[in-house]
Amino acid sequence: MSISVVSLCDGASWCERAAAAVTARLLAIAQAPGSVDSLTVIAGMALVIGAEIVVLGYAKSSLYRLLHPTQSTRTDIVWFLFRILGLQTLVIAIFSLGLTTFSNRLAVEYLGFHVLERIKDPVLQGIVYLIASDFISYWVHRGRHRFGWWWEFHKHHHSATEFNAITHVRGHPLDGVGIALSTVIPVQLLGGTVGESLFVLVLFGVHAGLTHSMLPWRWGWFGKYVLYSPMGHRIHHSALPEHKDKNLGALFPIWDWMFGTYYKGHVINEEVGVEDNYQNIRGLVFDLTESMRRSWRAVSWPTALWTPARPRRST
Repeated sequence: MSISVVSLCDGASWCERAAAAVTARLLAIAQAPGSVDSLTVIAGMALVIGAEIVVLGYAKSSLYRLLHPTQSTRTDIVWFLFRILGLQTLVIAIFSLGLTTFSNRLAVEYLGFHVLERIKDPVLQGIVYLIASDFISYWVHRGRHRFGWWWEFHKHHHSATEFNAITHVRGHPLDGVGIALSTVIPVQLLGGTVGESLFVLVLFGVHAGLTHSMLPWRWGWFGKYVLYSPMGHRIHHSALPEHKDKNLGALFPIWDWMFGTYYKGHVINEEVGVEDNYQNIRGLVFDLTESMRRSWRAVSWPTALWTPARPRRST
């Protein structure tokens, strides 16, 4: 199949690489259910479900919501299946014309700074890699809320009207393209190893499952200053005005404290979602295409891509 796809490129180097990247994703699908990423998502889901049943009871757990799904949860289930089968990265590769797959290798080969390779202590190297990746993730996430065109894609994740053990995998493919290009590549330029990447993948995966749950955990000073708790990230998904664009960090609250986006109040939202939510009503295809239409409309020329997402409503 790769030969036939590449043959359509008529000698264009970028096209051939894009075709090869997409083909590689197709060939990897058969192994996807056993990949580290898939196993991490499944392990995180099991951990959250078990904790919720113990703490909240079955009727308030993710397991109950998954077995009695609303339209919002049905969307989560679709993205969960896409993720564990390896289809989500395939869709992202297609939407980016393969750029998200082969650009990492090119960036490391031709532009890599290899900073981490100068740190000989493997533990310290891993810590630096983790901090750097989370710092970059914070600023990328801030951009996803700041710029109107990107917010319309990211809104698909925030449109979930309830949390369950798999909500964290919910995301528009074009939001995924932006994340891959603006987060993964800069981190790889530092020269991280496969082992460090896997460590970060597992940590982010399990933690994301916990923070997209309704577990009533704050974790005291630890959740306030060291690692985001489930209730800390729930605030980020709130539709309340005082919570808007707060708690943007993925793992560490320190970035929000440093740059003024940490929520210091005491109001905890019991519901999640966005204002004037048009999604979860007419089906996933509509949600994705409507997001694309609204993203285009959100771009104001000549300011173009730098147009801020204000006001942050989905009208």
